[in-house]
Amino acid sequence: MTPLEERNHTTETPAKEAAVTADQLTMSHKKWLKSIFGLGALEAKIWMASGAQLIALMCGVVFLLVTSWLLLIALLATAAWYAGWSLIGILATALVATLISSFGLVLLIRKTLKRMDLTRTLDAIIPTDNEDD
Repeated sequence: MTPLEERNHTTETPAKEAAVTADQLTMSHKKWLKSIFGLGALEAKIWMASGAQLIALMCGVVFLLVTSWLLLIALLATAAWYAGWSLIGILATALVATLISSFGLVLLIRKTLKRMDLTRTLDAIIPTDNEDD
């Protein structure tokens, strides 16, 4: 192959490859963008469903716990009153028990909220530096 033929051959090939590559790049970008929008919509639906379920569950559990807890406190207070405890001692014990149970509920709610994170979605959309290597 002569140098002239070689130069003509190399100048024609990149033009065709660049046109095909640009077209492929455009199509792949459109597919990627569509998948990102779909992933975002799916994540939003999951968050809305999970959030609504969590709120409904929390309301139901809190209502049942408050009702049963008040009945239990009333039962124990009546038993303590008949056993001869002072009213101040009964109320102080009920207060401490109520505070301990409320801290337990707060820990349960925090644990549930920590499980609802976006790290998997963010890792799928934006790769970290470690994944690039």
